[in-house]
Amino acid sequence: MTHTDEIKSLKAENRNLKSRIKELEKTEIELKKTERELIKNEKKFRDLVDLLPQTVYEMDLQGNFKFTNKYGIQSFGYTQEDIKKGVNFLQLFVSAERKRVRTNIQSILEGGSTIGNEYTSLRKDGTTFQSLFYTNPIMQNDEAIGLRGVVIDITDRKKAESDLKESRDQLRSLASHLQTVREEERLIMAREIHDELGQALTALKMDLIWMQKRITPEQKEQLNKVHTMSQLVDSTIQTVRRISTELRPGLIDDLGLQAAMEWYCGEFQNRTGIKCNLDLDEEEHPFEQDRVIAVFRIFQEALTNVARHADAKNVFVSLHFNSETLSMEIKDNGMGITEEQIFSQKSLGLVGLRERVNPWGGTVIISGIKNMGTTVKVILPIQDGKE
Repeated sequence: MTHTDEIKSLKAENRNLKSRIKELEKTEIELKKTERELIKNEKKFRDLVDLLPQTVYEMDLQGNFKFTNKYGIQSFGYTQEDIKKGVNFLQLFVSAERKRVRTNIQSILEGGSTIGNEYTSLRKDGTTFQSLFYTNPIMQNDEAIGLRGVVIDITDRKKAESDLKESRDQLRSLASHLQTVREEERLIMAREIHDELGQALTALKMDLIWMQKRITPEQKEQLNKVHTMSQLVDSTIQTVRRISTELRPGLIDDLGLQAAMEWYCGEFQNRTGIKCNLDLDEEEHPFEQDRVIAVFRIFQEALTNVARHADAKNVFVSLHFNSETLSMEIKDNGMGITEEQIFSQKSLGLVGLRERVNPWGGTVIISGIKNMGTTVKVILPIQDGKE
């Protein structure tokens, strides 16, 4: 190579070097610009995260915190200095929860569900609160390098749930007490009507018979009057018996649930013209009287609803027992109850059916098919129910 060629080669290399330097300078400017944007965006992110009323955090795979917002520091009672010195994730939980926390974290890292988990959280000062943790893995090159998540203080929500449950339990206890009182009052009224009014009407009937024997055949007007009065007394006696029986069928106490259902089914059929078909276990299964009354009242109310609303021609009733439960089903062939009617706030009668068996852990399931009828199914433990 000649000297001239060497000079040309050096000049070309020099131009390439200058061009490369300019590219590097341009790249450096872009990197600094990007870095400034990242710093700016990170500040915006931190400012935004610091406004959130929930704890936001990031930690490494060993559970050491790398970041948390202001609310998280205040909520758990730590300082930024504490975070810098080192705070481990497990320190945020009471000791009884830590094994479950480890298991859930491992499950998340292995690709398991990231739904919220409820824990009892521990502050630095030793006080506790109820919390809901949402956690996701931080991925880099398809590999988890840490975890990030959100912590929500649910103490108020838990208290509200507890208060609501307590209130609901109190209302159910009150409803159960009122049902018991109502049945006791019905029993007293039925006995008083049957014994007091029934006896008085029987005595009046006997007096009319006494009068009738002492009126001569020539006293036709008096005889007709006594005869009319006697018919009215007979009709009233029948009405008293019917009212007394409907208030509290004596058959329940004397012969049991099946006999009372057979009697009421016959009365229902005669009164409404709706054919009542029964399929009852022949064998008696003794269980406490309160449950017997509850089942009978559901049966009674269900038939009343059929007569009022179903526009049915037939109703089918089955009652069966096994060693643990009673199952009763009332099914009609009417228009069929709708979902809206089942869950309507105005359907207090249906709510009452469910509440009747609630004290023993029983269930009432109501369903309907349009133009094919409504089914009421009752499942009730015979002995051990919900305490």
